[in-house]
Amino acid sequence: MARRIFLLFVCCALLPIIILAAVSFYQVSDQLQIQGQKQLSQMAKAQAMDLYNRLQLAEAELQVLSLQIGDGRHPVLGASRTHFLAMTVFNDRGEELTDSGTRATFLDPALLARLRTLDEKPLIIIHSCSDQFGNCVAMARRINLGQADKGILVGEMNSGYLWEGQRLPSAFDTCVATSSRATLFCSDPGMVDSANTLPRQISQSSGFFQWKRDQTLYDTAYWGLLLRPGFSTESWTITVSQKHDEVLAPMRHFRSSFPLVILLAFWIVTLSSSVQIRRTLVPLEELQTATHQVGDQHFDKQVVVKSGDEFEALAGSFNAMTNRLGRQFHALKTINAIDQAIFASLNYEAIADAVLDHMPYLLPCDCIAVSMFGGPSHPGWTRFKRAPAGTAQSILNPQLSASEQQQFQVNPEYFVVAANQVPQFIGPLRAAGLTSFLVLPIFVDKAPFAALVYGHEDPPQMPADDLQQARQVADQVAVAFSNAQLVEALERLHWGTLTALARAIDAKSAWTAGHSERVTALAVKIGSAMGLSPKDLQIMHRGGLLHDIGKIGTPPTILDKPGKLDPEETRAMQDHVRIGARILEPIPSFREALPIVLQHHEWFDGSGYPEGIAGENISLYARIFAVADCYDAMTSDRPYRKGLPEEEVREIITRQSGTHFDPKVVEVFTQLVAQEEGSAGDVSARAVGAGQSV
Repeated sequence: MARRIFLLFVCCALLPIIILAAVSFYQVSDQLQIQGQKQLSQMAKAQAMDLYNRLQLAEAELQVLSLQIGDGRHPVLGASRTHFLAMTVFNDRGEELTDSGTRATFLDPALLARLRTLDEKPLIIIHSCSDQFGNCVAMARRINLGQADKGILVGEMNSGYLWEGQRLPSAFDTCVATSSRATLFCSDPGMVDSANTLPRQISQSSGFFQWKRDQTLYDTAYWGLLLRPGFSTESWTITVSQKHDEVLAPMRHFRSSFPLVILLAFWIVTLSSSVQIRRTLVPLEELQTATHQVGDQHFDKQVVVKSGDEFEALAGSFNAMTNRLGRQFHALKTINAIDQAIFASLNYEAIADAVLDHMPYLLPCDCIAVSMFGGPSHPGWTRFKRAPAGTAQSILNPQLSASEQQQFQVNPEYFVVAANQVPQFIGPLRAAGLTSFLVLPIFVDKAPFAALVYGHEDPPQMPADDLQQARQVADQVAVAFSNAQLVEALERLHWGTLTALARAIDAKSAWTAGHSERVTALAVKIGSAMGLSPKDLQIMHRGGLLHDIGKIGTPPTILDKPGKLDPEETRAMQDHVRIGARILEPIPSFREALPIVLQHHEWFDGSGYPEGIAGENISLYARIFAVADCYDAMTSDRPYRKGLPEEEVREIITRQSGTHFDPKVVEVFTQLVAQEEGSAGDVSARAVGAGQSV
């Protein structure tokens, strides 16, 4: 009986411990592996996005140089540039026209023949070289050499710049290879041979697999970087690897302490009674519950054991492990949320607000701020709020003194300042009772562009991991700001090009100078008064600037004829709308604006040209432009008559409401004129054109 009770006690005590520990071990191990896989996948994606951004920046520099060469300028093509070690210009015969110090010896006749067939997309060239990995990257694009000559601009990419973003913490290794299994880079040179075999296992654009190297098991995530939309080249694959044992590193302490727990439990059972059994079962139940909660990602669950024995120590180890897992999981989740939020917008303020909303949950602080310093194309501001649930506020035009700029250059990662040394751009935050500020500089194009600032009422002790995560977010914000700046520049270039083209069209005749801009401004103003959406107004702006582009095909003798046009000349003049539509039809972004070009001479009663359509079959855009175009044409001088008084023109438009013009558009036009006369005393298409922009 005593032996049976002893065995019963032993079984009742040891079996639950063993089972619970095994469940805990395997569930936590599985969770660690799942989180490790997610982390590797996110890192592979981040590495791929960073590499693509670097290629885009290099391509942008190559495009700028090609435009400068095409304009007849002679930019310096030496090795002083960030993105390229050397650049060379060739003509279509393969003759080298410039010498940057390093000859592109990899350009064989076959490659030159391919380069001569390049379209607008640049070509990324992978060629053999003396690099550590045997392959180097070059970029080439077609250029204009003047008149009808074409050429090729070839740049040997700077490996230090290209692979700088591929440096990871020592626990991780990354490799970059092409779809043809050419290794471009490995953070661990010893993995080159292994990296050459990895693509054979890859069948999707992204994924995860395990492989062995020297009897060591590695977990590897890969991400396929499809370069074809922006570059003429094959796709690349980025892999991030980690030793499988390091993924399970948090379990080592648990594995080593578990036999001691079993041994102690055995001796306790031999000396304990039912009270001791009860004291043993309660902690086990708590641990079991907590284990399941950890498996469901409830990392905030704490096991409370006050027994003063090994179960309390086990609970402490379990709590420490779950706390560490929780912090890692929360940090990854928060950083991922920040990345998604800031890359979902190209608006500076929206990016800053996303950081203000999420960062206090990653790095606790009493106040957080994002400062962007003003530039030629945008004003500066500081957005800040009390963490974590305060309301965002703004400070306009923050100033960055020369000494602060120097401090940014000396401490590009981060620096800490006291309240009595706070920089000018966050000066108003001193009134919030803060005593310490952590400043993380943000650079765009190597110049101070913004700063991420954490304010604390009491100087904190910040672990290195927290600082590293904060710096990582600041770097992501820098990428987002850089993208927004690039899109903003492209937008300005787009509208500037359209305006220049409109002026070139109007310059064909001295009688139509400024006509396209005035008509567009008046039409947009009418459309805005009719409640059209911003998208519709942008379509009107884009189409209006080029509504007379077809006059490129109209002879100047007809445009400037002082007398009445004969029937043949009239047909030639009317053909300008069809010519304009044919010119713009191949451009996808002008597809919605084509009705403006084709139909702005259609009359509401069907008596217009070119199709003679009537009523609401005419695009609303064209009906608005019909009023604006006629108003500007009748009030402007022409070779065959003087411009009519504005009041007379308005009366003519009102009389022709329902015949030539849409009554709804005429009504809004009339109200607009009345409002302008009441507020400013005068409204004309010229005044609107001078003071209105979209």
